[in-house]
Amino acid sequence: MTKKDKKIWSKEKFSAERRAIVEDVYAKMKGSGNARSTTTSEGIDTTTESAVTLGDPSDYYDNPPYVLPDNSGLYHTDVATPRVHYKRAKGEKIIKRKNAYIVLGRDRPSSNRSGWGSKGAINAASIDLVVGRMAGARDGQGVDDGTHVDNSFSADAARIHISQMTDIDKNFGIATNEITAAPPRSGIGIKADLVRVIGREGVKIVTGKCDGCKPAEKNSMGGKLLPAPRIILQAGNNVESRMVFGGLFNTPEKYNNLQGVARGENVVESLRDLAEILDEVMSALINFLLLQQAFNGAVGVDPIRPWVPTAAGSFVALSIPWIMDSIIQTRTNKTLWEINHLYPCGYRFIPSRNVYST
Repeated sequence: MTKKDKKIWSKEKFSAERRAIVEDVYAKMKGSGNARSTTTSEGIDTTTESAVTLGDPSDYYDNPPYVLPDNSGLYHTDVATPRVHYKRAKGEKIIKRKNAYIVLGRDRPSSNRSGWGSKGAINAASIDLVVGRMAGARDGQGVDDGTHVDNSFSADAARIHISQMTDIDKNFGIATNEITAAPPRSGIGIKADLVRVIGREGVKIVTGKCDGCKPAEKNSMGGKLLPAPRIILQAGNNVESRMVFGGLFNTPEKYNNLQGVARGENVVESLRDLAEILDEVMSALINFLLLQQAFNGAVGVDPIRPWVPTAAGSFVALSIPWIMDSIIQTRTNKTLWEINHLYPCGYRFIPSRNVYST
């Protein structure tokens, strides 16, 4: 049996065992008559609506109306999980339940020889909230039961790390360059498979000092703040430049993965200026064509060479549908493109109406 087959078999076995437990619990509840009815012996209604209003009885969890198997995990009862022990440093206080930890100590990204806490830094207090220690180890199988582990910002399932002094990019393995590199400072790192930030009435990402604070706000070390510190959106954790092959007759081009985000209004104004330039070019072409037609009409009168009037007449007649109409259609298309992309009424208006940046 291959590893893949074993994994599928173990999942199916686990699901079958869990279903058997659930069916057994419901059977016991139904057979023993201990299932909760909608009315108690005192005549109190226990429907969902009343439960929301009244809550459960005070002794409900001490004397539940049904009995669940030990370590079944059903209805948030206890469940058997692999024991993973954290290598506690002497200066740390731990609050834990199973594989969920809150560690109060000093900056420590991995072992007790790492971070500013290992260097004896005084101002490096930290709070580390982590669940699923080493869950990603061994291709997601985790570590063996009873293993003692250090922090792992790459293999632990999810973490919120708050530190008074930390190398946050280095600790979380974030790629940096001369633009994005950050010195040791206070920091908060959030890492999980999926991270969501939800605001019912909006979300703001703000950098810089507070508005109206007196005296002026400084960083955690008392240093001055830049007027507008950067906001960096780094998809793929890659900031390196790369060369793009330009073909046989073009030189290779250097392409920067990390680039500044265009401002919508500035882009619109730039394209409007370009649209005006195109209008000027097309106006010059139309004027040239009109003058050329007048010139052709004048030189087309030639009694000596009878073929000249014929050619001039044909040119004047064909220039209107072949050239003039084409230019007018191009101007019409340009006007529609301008309306669709450069004005708020257009369905492809470039600036976002909901997301703003500086």
